[in-house]
Amino acid sequence: MLVGYALQFVLGMTLNLFVTIPDVHPGTSGDEYFSRSFTSLLWALSGAGGPALFTHALVGAALFAGSVTLFVTCVLRRARGWRWLTGIAAFFTFGAFFNGMSFLDYGEDFSSAIMAGCWLIATGAIVVALIRREQRPVDGPVGSAR
Repeated sequence: MLVGYALQFVLGMTLNLFVTIPDVHPGTSGDEYFSRSFTSLLWALSGAGGPALFTHALVGAALFAGSVTLFVTCVLRRARGWRWLTGIAAFFTFGAFFNGMSFLDYGEDFSSAIMAGCWLIATGAIVVALIRREQRPVDGPVGSAR
């Protein structure tokens, strides 16, 4: 997951610095947010916005699915120390995903800033989960005989 988040960061910076999203594309018209955003996502995943946008949208969708899968797995396995943190990561990955679609819909910089903030919190939650995981001794408890 962390490799995916790192890749997403690089792709997002590439888009931000070197790619201009067209002012008009299939997701820029319409009244209802969700249908508009879904149209923007399909447009991005079609490759019509270029390879950087396609890859960014694809990795974003995979991260969203992966973060939800990780959270559900941790809940089902009752993984102590992971449930809350992976839930936070899934929630903020969802936030980043939807703000990315909002950026495509409306082109507002604050959507991009919210997306980046959500990415940071989601990545941080996964890092904290990894740091906090319980280390199991290889040879058993201290002082135990084999």
